[in-house]
Amino acid sequence: MLSFDHVTFSYSDRPPVLVDVSLTVSPGEHVMLLGSNGSGKTTIARLANGMVTPGSGTVSCEGIDSVSGDLRELRCLVGVVAQDPESQIVAANLEDEIAFGPENLGLPREEIAARVAEAIDICGLSKCAGREPHMLSGGEKQRLVIAGILAMRPRYIVLDEPGSMLDGYARRDIRKLIRKLRDEGCGILHITHDIAECVGADRVLVLRDGKIAFEGTLTELLERGELLESCGLAPTPMMRLVTRLREDGIAIPDDTVAPSIVAHAVANRGGEGR
Repeated sequence: MLSFDHVTFSYSDRPPVLVDVSLTVSPGEHVMLLGSNGSGKTTIARLANGMVTPGSGTVSCEGIDSVSGDLRELRCLVGVVAQDPESQIVAANLEDEIAFGPENLGLPREEIAARVAEAIDICGLSKCAGREPHMLSGGEKQRLVIAGILAMRPRYIVLDEPGSMLDGYARRDIRKLIRKLRDEGCGILHITHDIAECVGADRVLVLRDGKIAFEGTLTELLERGELLESCGLAPTPMMRLVTRLREDGIAIPDDTVAPSIVAHAVANRGGEGR
């Protein structure tokens, strides 16, 4: 389990960015951390694998503490994907980029090649093989970064606003990849400011002014209108409609709030009653 236990954190002598934050992510669980800009979300990502360490409280994964434990082992367990994929790309071609992490672990060449091939397949990058990273689209670059993380065989992945710089189609591809990783047993901590990204998550947490202000399901969160407004996270009318339709028993896929799909689901339900 990836665990934050009563964590408080400050940068230098500034006021605390996080105050008494506790959260957990289990293997095979997709947890959304939702918050507006400046709420402390990115600091959570940096704490998760020891890029920074808490002022008080503990951050640990599978019993490895980020302060007293082996950081190399911790970073193999917890991979972090930043908001801007280009900030994490270091190699001149796709395969070398994915191999970078395993090479730094000193793995045998055959093992590295196997991991690279596996990560390319999982992330749907087969058509991009041999290409230079700067020639990829934004969504392909983000999937490349995730592939590089996967080649390290982490048990948990923290994604910090992975879709903020992508178009709708690329965001959809990233959501599909996240679901696939979760189904294969990887624990996912998905950080975002966009409440629509929370569709399909197992749990949702809201971070407000450095504190956890809510923990529960997306349906429960949508009932907390006052909290959402105070955090600047009001849901769209389409999200409210989808929630109500699901309550009425209309089957709408967990990964979408697309109008065309919602309309199709409603039409099919109408046909069932004829």
